[in-house]
Amino acid sequence: MLTPISVDLTNCDREPIHLPGAIQPHGVLLVLAAETQEILQVSANTSDYLQLSPEALLGKPLSILLSNGEIEAINHCLKEDFEQANPLAIAIKSGEATLEFDGIVHRADGQILLELEPKQPLVATDFFRFYNLVKATVNKIQKAVTLSELAGILVKEVRKLTGFDRVMVYRFDQEGAGTVIAEAKQEELTPFFGLSYPATDVPQQAKQLYTYNFIRLIPDINYVPVPLVPELNPLTQEPLDLSYSVLRSVSPIHLEYLNNMGVHASMSISLVKDQKLWGLIACHHQTSKAVNYETRTVCEFLGQVVSLELAAKEENEDRDYKIQQKDILSQFVVAFAEETTLEAGLQNNAANLLKLVGATGLAICLNDQILPIGITPASGQIKALITWLENQFVTNLFFTKSLAHSYARAELFKDVASGLLALCISQVHKNLSFVVSSRSTTIRELGWQSQ
Repeated sequence: MLTPISVDLTNCDREPIHLPGAIQPHGVLLVLAAETQEILQVSANTSDYLQLSPEALLGKPLSILLSNGEIEAINHCLKEDFEQANPLAIAIKSGEATLEFDGIVHRADGQILLELEPKQPLVATDFFRFYNLVKATVNKIQKAVTLSELAGILVKEVRKLTGFDRVMVYRFDQEGAGTVIAEAKQEELTPFFGLSYPATDVPQQAKQLYTYNFIRLIPDINYVPVPLVPELNPLTQEPLDLSYSVLRSVSPIHLEYLNNMGVHASMSISLVKDQKLWGLIACHHQTSKAVNYETRTVCEFLGQVVSLELAAKEENEDRDYKIQQKDILSQFVVAFAEETTLEAGLQNNAANLLKLVGATGLAICLNDQILPIGITPASGQIKALITWLENQFVTNLFFTKSLAHSYARAELFKDVASGLLALCISQVHKNLSFVVSSRSTTIRELGWQSQ
């Protein structure tokens, strides 16, 4: 098994982030035997919250802490849909004081996991505020026509609800790379909107966990992980699977990334389409920040509402894009027909031509003449690229999002052209004609990494 010490950026895609052996310190974890509800494992911080040491709890029945009514509520929760029953209201007496918690129950490795977070009291008007805010937000979401409009509404509403310094919608493509498609932030922060990030920014095992747990909170990246006692599950003699744990400790690599970004608290909400992770609502804060369970539940609910809307909004956006492209094409054809030469038609209508192919630069090779439009590699680099392309065509089309992976010399001009669309118009007596489209891309690591 990989340990935090042996994990680095070269192997973080294999880090067993569901088996950290520890939790974050803003709550307590109890592991119970499924049949007897005997306490098998606890987090080492029980004295801080329950005024009882781990040794005083291990091997004892849950009734040492909870009333019969609360235990019955847990049993009922285990028979129902956890998402509908959580959180449970838990009150634990400690001397003359009564400690109140939000209890979250689920199963793991055949045992029962009970997580306790100290309840943050809310006055009655807060619940009405949440209701009104959610109602208004859902109405706005449903009225949004396109995906861009939907994402813009979402980041503003989640930031208003939570108070995070920055809220983003981060969308994954088919290869797992991500793009920030919406952002709401404090004015002085550097914008991330429009930036793209490699698939390795969120490793596959982290993406999988986001489909198990729809919301993840890190109140303070400088926390000291709280180990489980005993270290291994007594029944399996293996590390406890914390995939569904809301308190699960976070990868040290992820914490390092957040620290490098100046982020000290974060929250991520999953956006799921067709049972696959479509994207994330990512919230960042420059100082530590606690978010109560009720607020997180509202954010998770909004994420689920948006997930249901994704297909319709994408379809609307695709339709609008096609209409826009047809309009651009019509303008191009009309203007092109008025030109006296092919070269003049292409150069004088360069802006519309680039919009049609969705590129920052385009180069057309007619016989031995190269006609560059927009931002392109140098003439000699284009000629070398065309020579390489002669052996790449299976049909008359070649496409790649990362040219340097296939063509090593593209590293020399990767800031100008990182992707390539090449079309072989004709091939007569080895006299090749190509349309070469290049798109420069800014790639940055946003810093979710393993969570």
